[in-house]
Amino acid sequence: MLSVIIPTFNSSADLQDLLPILVPAAVDGLVREVMAADEGSTDPTLMICDDAGVEVITDGIASAMKRARQDWILVLPADIRLTHDWADRVARGIKQGRSAGLKGQTEGGSIMDRLKPGPWGLLVRKSELGNLRPDADLVGLRRQFGRLATLK
Repeated sequence: MLSVIIPTFNSSADLQDLLPILVPAAVDGLVREVMAADEGSTDPTLMICDDAGVEVITDGIASAMKRARQDWILVLPADIRLTHDWADRVARGIKQGRSAGLKGQTEGGSIMDRLKPGPWGLLVRKSELGNLRPDADLVGLRRQFGRLATLK
């Protein structure tokens, strides 16, 4: 059902937090593949990906999105902190047949921390991608597709 793509660059600490959160959705059949679009990591990122069975793509997000084998793609920044109901929201978005943004949790306890925007992921149907620029990045993809409704 879903390919997850994680842009990475020296993201080992973030991956250690993110990848375990994806496991229950993989067991339930929602997540079928996970790829890292790596930009030249020199820390243990690639080793973590290898140990977790995450395919590493080194020629950009656009290339990873084109290689995705599923009809739906979820692009997640490595530092996103997913809410407890993220998989349910993504599954509803897929059932509704709509691309949308997926907001992560904000960290920190102060009011200022809670007012800062958290990282955003992006759920998009592969057939909507059209001709992606080879140098596409998550910011550009959010501009292109992210003005869509947020998954609720």
